[in-house]
Amino acid sequence: MKILWEFFKIHLFSDFRNRRSIFWVIIFPVLLLSLLILTFSNLGVRGSLNFNVIVIDESGDSGMIFSQKMVDILKSLSFPNKDGVFNLTVMSQGDESKAIKSIMYGESDLLIIIPKNFDSQIAREVLLQKIGFNSSPATVETYYLPNRASSSLAQGLIEGFIGQFNIFFAKNFGQAVQPVKVKNKTLGGIIGSPSYTDFVTPGILVIAPFTTGLLLVAPKLAMMRRNRIMKRYNSTPMNLLSFFFGFTFSRLLIMILQYAGLALFAFSVMKTQINLFSPSALIYYLFSCAVYTAIGFAVGYAVSGPVAVSALSSVVNLPLEFLAGIFFPLFNLSWYIQIFVYANPLWYATNAMRQFLGVSISPSPMWMNIFVPGLWLFASLSFSLVKSLNERR
Repeated sequence: MKILWEFFKIHLFSDFRNRRSIFWVIIFPVLLLSLLILTFSNLGVRGSLNFNVIVIDESGDSGMIFSQKMVDILKSLSFPNKDGVFNLTVMSQGDESKAIKSIMYGESDLLIIIPKNFDSQIAREVLLQKIGFNSSPATVETYYLPNRASSSLAQGLIEGFIGQFNIFFAKNFGQAVQPVKVKNKTLGGIIGSPSYTDFVTPGILVIAPFTTGLLLVAPKLAMMRRNRIMKRYNSTPMNLLSFFFGFTFSRLLIMILQYAGLALFAFSVMKTQINLFSPSALIYYLFSCAVYTAIGFAVGYAVSGPVAVSALSSVVNLPLEFLAGIFFPLFNLSWYIQIFVYANPLWYATNAMRQFLGVSISPSPMWMNIFVPGLWLFASLSFSLVKSLNERR
């Protein structure tokens, strides 16, 4: 235990004396959070005009054409028709829960439900208008996620779809009925429509310890291996676990200080509204720190020297951050890009932190947010252990 404590103090104090380390792990995350919020807080997010929409017609076989015409108009606005903006999926009545789950997990953007009484409402409206009375308009329901750009944009296009239906009605029935009313419903336990500050803060809390794992674990380990310091450790009766835990706990303490500093800065200066000290978020953050430290060990053992580690970190770090949806929402990605997203531990960590902090519901199941980073943890530790044992021989 005494040896473990000595390693802990040596590596911790050496990093605090290194001004470059202090900048990258303490000052840079704060600067990045400030720049992102100040730059993009008022910026609208645009998506491509290619939205995955599900429609469910609950009216059944009423003998009228109104609900079916609604579906036909949606099909006319969908691919492969020219100028289509939707990828349309027609589901059967009773598949509402399946459709909602598809939206929650990011497979679809919008659900449109034509209710059971839609045809009768339209027929009643036509009849009342013919005799000079007003009636309440028919309604269709939409379900969407306001914090996901593609879902929100798809919902905004529905007014144009309703306009097409009214044009059809005017041409074929010789009268302009009242516009069909759209009843919008949001999905997930969402804090209204989150600000960019609330959206990006959990992501910064994810990449800060990840950067620490790459910059304060991998290069230092590679340097000790290159200068044969690890060989000298191996020639002593020192327990390998003492070095491992002493070195690891010093990194974890720095990551915990990062969280505290970023949380206080986001709350006091940037005025974020999220619960930064949620117990679930703190527990998951510690789990993520263990994953990033293990990845740092694996990179440090895989690469020959600190310069190579820095080059590899520069190449890997930024793409992983953008493919985690930290700065902007991810939607309508090509399948070959989605492969990298689904393998990216930062994506799952960002999803989990946003849900635990009350920003938005995770588009990936929570068990996947634990399982995939856990695989990275196991694979990184296994690789590091095998390399370490081989170098001790």
